[in-house]
Amino acid sequence: MSTDADPNTPPSIYAGLTMSWKWMLALGILMAVLGVIGLGMTYGLTIISVLWFGVLAIIGGIAQIIDAFKHAGWKSFIWHLLLGILYLAAGIVLVVLPVQSAWWLTLFIGAMFVVNGILRIIMAFQMQGGAAIVVGITGAISIFLGALIYSIVNLPSADTLATAETATAWFREWGWVIGLFVALEIIVHGVALIVLALAAKKVADSGPSAAA
Repeated sequence: MSTDADPNTPPSIYAGLTMSWKWMLALGILMAVLGVIGLGMTYGLTIISVLWFGVLAIIGGIAQIIDAFKHAGWKSFIWHLLLGILYLAAGIVLVVLPVQSAWWLTLFIGAMFVVNGILRIIMAFQMQGGAAIVVGITGAISIFLGALIYSIVNLPSADTLATAETATAWFREWGWVIGLFVALEIIVHGVALIVLALAAKKVADSGPSAAA
């Protein structure tokens, strides 16, 4: 699928992004690599793995927040910033409450995927051409992953989460779901950022008048 920006795309959509598309491209590659690394840690997920995923999400979230301010003039700046904040918040939850909060941790991650997907779809409607289609598809995938979490995970009862031992037993059985889906979401998000960066590069390469 082509990632070229549509020639009829209003220049303002990429305003503030065409000059710093390399930062977004690097961030997208980083997120995709982090997601691939995470895929190797999904089966038999332990508490250490959960903490590791939390660290990955925190790194990705901080990187995206910093990246957002590098092109504050971009029309979708606020959504880009909110996605970074969501990743940062999810990472903190994973690190601070990896087991005892397994029930609402799973709900939180599923909700985060849905919100991320909605934000990407909003961004896609502000774009045109192949890049808009790809970003919209990644948003739909995120929503699907979030919904799938609720449909396949056997959510624990209050009694199951009453002690660290029972909570850990539940987490060992279903923790792979969290690990797998977080890894997939990070990869999908990385792909979306790469597509956005390449679209902005196309606009920048077309000349100063197009990227004004």
